[in-house]
Formats: sequence, structure tokens, C-alpha cells
Amino acid sequence: MESAALKRVSEVLETKDIRADWIADNVLRTDWEFAYGRMIIFLQIDDEDTHVHLEGINFIKIPEDRYDIIFRMLNECNDAYNHVKFVLNTSGPDVGQISAREDDIIQLDSCGPECFELMLRMVRIVEDAYPKFMKVLWGGETLSIDVP
Repeated sequence: MESAALKRVSEVLETKDIRADWIADNVLRTDWEFAYGRMIIFLQIDDEDTHVHLEGINFIKIPEDRYDIIFRMLNECNDAYNHVKFVLNTSGPDVGQISAREDDIIQLDSCGPECFELMLRMVRIVEDAYPKFMKVLWGGETLSIDVP
């Protein structure tokens, strides 16, 4: 049975001309552009319509020989950003991809606008972190993060 919360999120996205594809009864997929490219965000709502898990993918791929440098940067990002956490997938079909993850509590009556804001926040954080990852990846140095 379709998630009532996800239906409300889908309706909000539709009013903002953002395409959302239903992947399962409790999962939506959206594509987002940001300053450095595109990313996919999946929204998954629990069975009680009280929790949302967002996962942003396909915005950066790390070569295996650069994992050690990126792990340090992931740690700095996860310390700097309060809501979105970055994870490097080291196995499976998405090996080498960094994903952005966020979990939040939602309320059915306000989840549409809330989830839209959560997606916007994720995109903004990825957009802010992306050049830092690139600098470390290709410059080989670690940085301190200044969170806006």
C-alpha cells in the first residue's frame, strides 16, 4: 500500500515541477541539479509514516587508490555538517561512490514541505562539500571545512 506521507511529498514536488518516480510503495526517486552536476535522491518512508531516510547518490566517484585521502575528508565533513552524513561505498554495485545520507522524524500533516526542505538541504550541503572533495581528491591535501 502506498505511503500516505510519500504521496504528500510527491504532491509537493509536483507543484514545484520536480519529477518524482515511485520505486516502491514507500520509496521515491528524484533527480537534482547542483552547481557541479546532478545527483539522485531517494526518499524512503517507514511503515508508520513517521520517519524518512534520504540518500543522495551519483554525484562523485572515488578511485580505489584515493580512498585513504577521502576517508579523512569524509570524517571532516561528517564532523562539520550536522544533518547530512557522507559514506564511501567500498563494495557492491556502487563501489567508489560517495553517498549523502539523512534520517529525520516527520509528521504526516506537514511531511510534504518538510521533505522538500530536507532534499534542498541535502543538495546544498553536497554542493558545498563537492569542491572540498575534489580539492582533496586531485590536490592530495586535507582541508579544514568552513560551514556556511
